[in-house]
Amino acid sequence: MTIKKHLSIAFTLALALGFPGPGKSSDLVIITATDNVEQLQLEDIARIYLGKVNRYPSGAVVVPLDLDPSDPAYVRFARLVLNKTPAQLQAYWAKRIFTGKGKPPRSLRNRDELRSLVASHKRYLSYIDSADADNSVRWVIELQAQSED
Repeated sequence: MTIKKHLSIAFTLALALGFPGPGKSSDLVIITATDNVEQLQLEDIARIYLGKVNRYPSGAVVVPLDLDPSDPAYVRFARLVLNKTPAQLQAYWAKRIFTGKGKPPRSLRNRDELRSLVASHKRYLSYIDSADADNSVRWVIELQAQSED
């Protein structure tokens, strides 16, 4: 096998495992609308995303938004914040839906659409690669690449 073939296989594997591609940031940020003043801890975010609570600690309603499970940021968020793999999350939500205890967060395929929706109202909460975040949203928490180890 040639060096070029080895590099191609390694790059494909890295992308499949959720590692960032060239020029992409591996930092993940939790985002909300710029006018949202909620202070959140990772435990709060996990409880919101697992459907345990539907309100911010202040009592205001929160609506979590997910990226598509095929998005590398989804995989990193699941691992870093929820301590679950995508397969474990799918099983978790299948059980919650079956028992009538909730439904998973709305999933969006497009990062730009997700960012615009989050910026539109302070009830929305989501996550995105820091490279895809702009000043239309407020960073609540930044999860740096070294946090993934």
